[in-house]
Amino acid sequence: MKFAPALALVLLAAPLSAASGGPARPSYGIILMAHGGDASWNAEVERLRSRVDKKVPTETALGMADPAALQAAVDRLEKRKVAGIVAVPLFVQSRSEVLDQTRYALGLADKPSEPLRIGLERMAAAMGGHAGHAGMMEHAHAFSLARVKSRVPISMSRALDDHELVGRILAERAKALSRGAGDERLVLVAHGPVDDAAVPVWKDSLTALCGMALAGGKFLDCSSALLRDDSAPEVRAAAVAELREKVARKDSSLKGRVIVLPVLIARGGIERKIPKDLAGLDYAWDGKTLMPHAGFDAWVLERAATADRTGRP
Repeated sequence: MKFAPALALVLLAAPLSAASGGPARPSYGIILMAHGGDASWNAEVERLRSRVDKKVPTETALGMADPAALQAAVDRLEKRKVAGIVAVPLFVQSRSEVLDQTRYALGLADKPSEPLRIGLERMAAAMGGHAGHAGMMEHAHAFSLARVKSRVPISMSRALDDHELVGRILAERAKALSRGAGDERLVLVAHGPVDDAAVPVWKDSLTALCGMALAGGKFLDCSSALLRDDSAPEVRAAAVAELREKVARKDSSLKGRVIVLPVLIARGGIERKIPKDLAGLDYAWDGKTLMPHAGFDAWVLERAATADRTGRP
């Protein structure tokens, strides 16, 4: 179901009447979209939803562009009498094959994500249906051409990208690991896309985040790397080799202690792989992801209030 951008923006801007004389609540509702995970992560997303819900009607949709989860969230918001819906992706980067597929499912894009389809098929083939990968197999079978039906306009915000909240969190994480001697270098590590065409967008965001992280303390410099974790094995291997080179300081001019910071939303995922990928190298690391952090409440509200129709970077 498609709506004109202007109509969506009018609906998102219109407040509800405050019958009791209290402050008006927005007439739109929020779908907080996040990658599903273990029980502790799902509970963290629910706590965030509950806090935001006190200001704007908010429901969650967990998964990788799962149309059933998105439809259920839309249905719940419609029952709450919202006049419009904005989907806010709790994802690192807007230029993501998962979010491309989400835009399709929400009626904001005409074509599904071919890179996501290929990536999920590769994942399913690699795992061969083994029971030990039950959670990943669920994602591998999640690709669908189903689309969400809604009686109200739907918009979508950008993901985290290079928002100042991310830079602030990374600066805090770096400062916590720093010895404060001014002889340290930062290396940011993000998941990265499957689609080669999206790599420059990811790198641009990381470059901006490096600048923000450097502002948080006395550091020599900051570089970044993508793991390309869901890509073909040879692509991921090359990405890991690049990461190791940056951490190992193969260039003789690069001296100083290295602090590695994951640019990842949730714990319990690939942050566990990074120490294995960097085995044998000397660096500082605590594996802390971007969440939990108190700043996410305001970020969700800001993204929802300023969303355009497509959520593209």
